Amino acid sequence: MLKQKVIERFSIEFGEPVRERVKVTAFRILGVEVVVEVDQPKRQDACNVWLPYPPDGQEIPEMALEYPGEAGRHSGTYASEGLKKGLPALKLILTTGRELDELVDYIRALAAGQKLPSVSVDASELKQDTGATKGEPIRVDVSSMPAPKPPAPRREAIPRSVQREVWQRDAGVCVECGTRQLLCFDHIVPFSRGGSNTVRNLQLLCEPCNLSKGNRI
Repeated sequence: MLKQKVIERFSIEFGEPVRERVKVTAFRILGVEVVVEVDQPKRQDACNVWLPYPPDGQEIPEMALEYPGEAGRHSGTYASEGLKKGLPALKLILTTGRELDELVDYIRALAAGQKLPSVSVDASELKQDTGATKGEPIRVDVSSMPAPKPPAPRREAIPRSVQREVWQRDAGVCVECGTRQLLCFDHIVPFSRGGSNTVRNLQLLCEPCNLSKGNRI
């Protein structure tokens, strides 16, 4: 279970939890708190981790959902420093050990007020060719391989002034389904496709609509 692995790793890296409840486990690092959801998601290979929203211009993890300060979120996060009600927050959905490794470095930098490193979605969990004999090299025609893609643009924290303007414009509801629950900022044109943190390129989507949209425009 990935949730248990995350809690064990955080306990090693950051010390024992400062708060353990039925639904969440919280850790404190140099005055900054992070929260691991224990009750959600139900799937065994994923873990939700909540972090305080980073300063303007700092990097945002690739798998993060960006929650406005005005939006409701998991009630178990509100007791933690940096995640009080009314503050914006990040919800990271981890699925692999490599993502966890990068997140540990990110949390340390966030707590120390340093430049934040990248945390990218792990694309290594691809299906392997089960027809190949174990240990036998697979011949690859290099000329048929696609050219490597240029690195994706750096995803940065949305300025607070822009967050407020988007919230007011969209009236605090999901622009797709109209709900007021679990609202996140969505980039209409994703950063990976050249999008930016402008008011015109941002909208409010609930978490289900946001995850359903994915990287599409």
